[in-house]
Amino acid sequence: MKRIITLILFLFCLSPLFAQSAEKELAFYKQQAIKADEGLLKNTERKQLFSVLEWDLNSWLERNYALPSAPEAMVLKAQIEYQANNYTAAYLTLLKYAYEFPSRQADKDLTAKIINEFPNKQQEVLKKSLVTKSLSPLAEDRLSLFLAQANKLNLKNSQEYLLREYSLFFNRFPAYENNDKVELLLGDLYRNNGNYSAALGKYNKVLEIYPSTKYKAASVRMMGDIYASELKNYNLAKEHYERVLAEFPNSVEIPTVYKHLAFLEAENKNYAAAVENAQKAYDEYLKDTQKAEAYDALIFKAEVEEKDLKNYNSAVKTLRTAAEIMPLQEQYFVGAKQKEANIQAKKLKDNYAECDVLEEIAVRFPNTEDGVQALYRAAELTEKFGDTEKAKGKYHQIILNRPQSKTAVKAQKRITSIEKAAAKTAKAQAVLP
Repeated sequence: MKRIITLILFLFCLSPLFAQSAEKELAFYKQQAIKADEGLLKNTERKQLFSVLEWDLNSWLERNYALPSAPEAMVLKAQIEYQANNYTAAYLTLLKYAYEFPSRQADKDLTAKIINEFPNKQQEVLKKSLVTKSLSPLAEDRLSLFLAQANKLNLKNSQEYLLREYSLFFNRFPAYENNDKVELLLGDLYRNNGNYSAALGKYNKVLEIYPSTKYKAASVRMMGDIYASELKNYNLAKEHYERVLAEFPNSVEIPTVYKHLAFLEAENKNYAAAVENAQKAYDEYLKDTQKAEAYDALIFKAEVEEKDLKNYNSAVKTLRTAAEIMPLQEQYFVGAKQKEANIQAKKLKDNYAECDVLEEIAVRFPNTEDGVQALYRAAELTEKFGDTEKAKGKYHQIILNRPQSKTAVKAQKRITSIEKAAAKTAKAQAVLP
């Protein structure tokens, strides 16, 4: 017992010495970074020094992530990566910083410089990703979120960097209760980078190594997705999807499995099966109150019915159901109704039915651009039907509902044209004997 106490005291006394050594080492790396940036080295030498510093700082952070100087070291690492033109690594280091040290903020100028190296359309997403809110006090929870966010961004040339981060995570948190989920994230990383065998191995590992995991159904479904989408193996894909349906009937994966089965069957020209599975996906999503997903399932079903089965009446019926899933959300209602109007006009050759559908849009959303454009088209059709007075009424309504719009200007021109034509006709009739 006395020996153990002596050993503990020895290690306790030794820890400040280790910390001092780590601080001295970090100070050396700072000096090296200054040297690399002085412009005295040749480009080749400078590049080599940056490469060594990146490696050294990675190693230092692996050993000293708990020291007070770790945040400073991580920012230095991002700076070195930026100076070495390794912008993806630099950004991911800043992203990790945001999750590792949520109470601190990285250097704003450095952050701006790094983000500015990415395409304009990507920059806003990268800025938002660095903003973290209400994070767990546990580092393992925060860093698993970092890995998930990094996967989602799917930055070019990020695989090597992230593979090292996954390795670090598992070494640092070997007993983390959600390591099964992190394994799935690693599988996703492999899949995003085209390494499908490795992805399949990770998904299968979750099944084999984590017997109590709640992600069994997800693992099987994701293996099915790879066989379906990337490897184009219809039989193995279907086998995995059907396994989820048979072994995990109460899983949250069920509606997604039906949706992906629908895609699979359509791609293999089994259109009746595709329609059947899309309907099942809709039923299951709606049961789970996932309305947007239910809507998408019906839109896909209608596309198969229209384009592949040429069953236009069924497609119209499906689209009507889709429109009423979220009738007050313009994007969804109008999207379905516009497809229905298009089928009525081009496939069923029924302009009267097309006009009715367009008027439904106009009634539901009278003051939006979608609404007035639908009403304008309905007014044009009404003119075509020969009812110019009714058409004028619709054009007037457009001007009342959205007077500053381009559609209102067009509507006024149509009214003027109709009135001129009417006046001309009246004049001609007046001179008749």
